[in-house]
Amino acid sequence: MGYNSSCLVSLVVLALIISCNLAPTTAISCTEAIEYLIPCQPYLFGWSGITASCCQGAQSLAIASLSDRKSVCQCLKQAALSLNVNLDNAKQLPALCKISLPFEIRPDIDCNA
Repeated sequence: MGYNSSCLVSLVVLALIISCNLAPTTAISCTEAIEYLIPCQPYLFGWSGITASCCQGAQSLAIASLSDRKSVCQCLKQAALSLNVNLDNAKQLPALCKISLPFEIRPDIDCNA
């Protein structure tokens, strides 16, 4: 193997290592998903308006949940229904925080879709 081919092999191995480290390795847990939204609690219960910390948490959750939206959807759906979240506020949260979602937040959402 000459200098060029060993250099090429090294670059391929390095690219594989980097891509493995960038790929999500674990799904987000339900507890973690809810923790991201703790700053949104006053807004989601209708006690106050939206805050910057709420939007930061919601935006972080949107990024963190890309690898497992189905599980996060099921978790948050159950939490919202059991905690009596203000559904109108929950529906408005993505737009207010400038988060683009491929679905509408609603209580009858099909998390399997």
